[in-house]
Amino acid sequence: MAPAPLVIINPVAGGGRAGRAIEWFTERDAVVRTTTRRGDAEEFAAAAEEDRRVIAVGGDGTVQEVVNGLLAQGTPRTFGLVPIGTGNDLARSLGIPSALATAWEMATGRETRPIDVARATNGAGTTRWFASAGGIGFDAQVAAAMAKRRGWQASRAGYLLTTLAELRRFSNCRVRVTIDEETFEGPVLFVAAANGAYYGGGMRIAPEARVDDGQIDVCIVGDISRLTALRQLPNLYRGTHVRHPAVSMYAGARLRIEGAAATRIHLDGEPFGGLPLEVDLHPGALRIAAPRTIPATR
Repeated sequence: MAPAPLVIINPVAGGGRAGRAIEWFTERDAVVRTTTRRGDAEEFAAAAEEDRRVIAVGGDGTVQEVVNGLLAQGTPRTFGLVPIGTGNDLARSLGIPSALATAWEMATGRETRPIDVARATNGAGTTRWFASAGGIGFDAQVAAAMAKRRGWQASRAGYLLTTLAELRRFSNCRVRVTIDEETFEGPVLFVAAANGAYYGGGMRIAPEARVDDGQIDVCIVGDISRLTALRQLPNLYRGTHVRHPAVSMYAGARLRIEGAAATRIHLDGEPFGGLPLEVDLHPGALRIAAPRTIPATR
């Protein structure tokens, strides 16, 4: 018989909603560990026995730590996810529900599926894995600002207000982007590399992306003005931004972005230093407890 799952809870995720659910999890048949600082979830996952399922309770940042911990073991693993974060973009891409009891049933269930995971290396030579999305430019600027937010400012409303504030002070950056053998060069508002369809708290940044297709979908938003960016914000949530002439979509297994070293990077909404950025995709690197059939993009 497999041991009880290890539940790793980030209590500040979702504006504290994950913390308020700790008692609910302690009543389940599980080993519960609560994080107190950045890096705890990664350490807990890395120390878990190979036959123990690890379940991340939190948002995409918590998932990223768990993924890095599991991949540090160097053996194939299956993990679960109960999405109680601000963004929950990986859960959206996989059709994992937000309802606590339903998500728990899925996270502990037998139905699993492979998921691609990307490995990123920044200008300082630091390497990290991510399962949802990363990027450079304006969205990384917002991620850096959000990393300092607490309380309601870390909510979706706070994210929107931060986005508007950063838009006023951000200047487009010139980069060179190489996706496999294709190259783009020029000024951009941002470049997003997505493993799934969603990022940024529900934006359909890459409507055609799938978590198991062996490709990273790359969205390049070119040299547009602040006003145009503001007008396009609703289209990002609908996925119709791809029709704008300044938006280019690519897909490939390897990505390199070069530019000024001060150009910021984010992975799953977490700051990740500056350029250059290299990303290579590892198909089916992990398995996740989720529906085997990817739902239609909502």
